[in-house]
Amino acid sequence: MTPVRSGIVFTLIIILFSGVSLILSIAALRGGSDKIPIFQNIIISESIVLLPGLIVATVCGSEVDEIFRFRKLKPLTWVLIVVFMFCIEPLVSAVNALSLLFTDNAAMDIAKQYMDQESSLLSVALIMAVVGPFAEELAFRGIIYAGLRKSGRLLSAIVLQALLFGLMHLNINQMSYAIVLGIAFGILDEVTNSLWPGIIGHFMINFGSVVVVYLLDSFFPDAFGDISYSRTEILYSFAFYAVLALLFTFLAFLILKLIAKNEPGGQFRLYRIFHSKDLKVITGDGNTATVKRPPVWTVPVIIGIVIAVVEMGLAFIMGM
Repeated sequence: MTPVRSGIVFTLIIILFSGVSLILSIAALRGGSDKIPIFQNIIISESIVLLPGLIVATVCGSEVDEIFRFRKLKPLTWVLIVVFMFCIEPLVSAVNALSLLFTDNAAMDIAKQYMDQESSLLSVALIMAVVGPFAEELAFRGIIYAGLRKSGRLLSAIVLQALLFGLMHLNINQMSYAIVLGIAFGILDEVTNSLWPGIIGHFMINFGSVVVVYLLDSFFPDAFGDISYSRTEILYSFAFYAVLALLFTFLAFLILKLIAKNEPGGQFRLYRIFHSKDLKVITGDGNTATVKRPPVWTVPVIIGIVIAVVEMGLAFIMGM
């Protein structure tokens, strides 16, 4: 993979999502339904996320090892990853609360669709907390990031793949905290040289959301569909989580350093994220020359971003 190919993969994902949305809208205008059963919806969505990357990687002959990085982790690392995820939860919640000042809770709207179809907890957990995380982590931290990191600018590559991961959701609410999670997963995966931390972290976030939704529906079935918060309540919520985030994000960084120390080569990989330098080689005459690296920002990725932003902007305006 290369940065250009990563950009092509992302743009294909956005175009496919936009195309499916357009087809459903046309069907609704012709008297049909624009709704797909929730489980079919998720399977289609995750296929759209994963298949373009697999196809591009296969056609271009990408190395399997650079994409399917399922390296075995030490037992202590698994425990530290779980602790790390709990530590960044206040930051994720603060960003989510901030986004609710400007838009609706998209995740809650999706949850209501599950409740309307009376799906079982096990079936929803399987789709949302297993299939979704695996497909999205392989697509973004596996395939797309594998190309972006070829630029040698690891921090820029991590931030960009997180931005693309957020934009993939095509709504402001989920985009906001998905970017935060994308950065966290990207750093964890780079430090451990494995996709497992992102998959486990993604599983924890999605599974936790599923459980909360089912608890709300079980204990407050009449009020669940009408849950709403005033602007003042959202601001108080943001302030509360922001204060917690100051402490727990710092703790998350300390946990990250422990993870790096526990994994072979992890400390060097963590250092390299924040100290990426141009590669220099010694020429035949004894002088040094800088090796030109491919840029992390490419035309395909910019096109994909523009399409995603335009679609979200139109959806936001139409929803006002």
